[in-house]
Amino acid sequence: MQHTIFVGANMKIEKLSFAEMKKRIREHLQMALNIEDFSINNAKQEGDLWKVNVEFKEKTGPIEMPTTALFILDAMTGEVKEFKKGYISTF
Repeated sequence: MQHTIFVGANMKIEKLSFAEMKKRIREHLQMALNIEDFSINNAKQEGDLWKVNVEFKEKTGPIEMPTTALFILDAMTGEVKEFKKGYISTF
């Protein structure tokens, strides 16, 4: 479900739905860290931003360790505004 914001006469801007936001995070994790499987622990849309805590397993040699990360995405474009690996936020 997309959220729509109306701007001026007949102009509207669609905000990313939860599913679309999750897809963008998957793309970024795949590209940056070669991670495909992750879970979202906390997500909140505030104004024009999605703030999302994720958890995934990262392999270092033969050892898999759980890792967390914070994503802040533009709710309109899906652009990553901030990414902090090993970080989790309460919002």
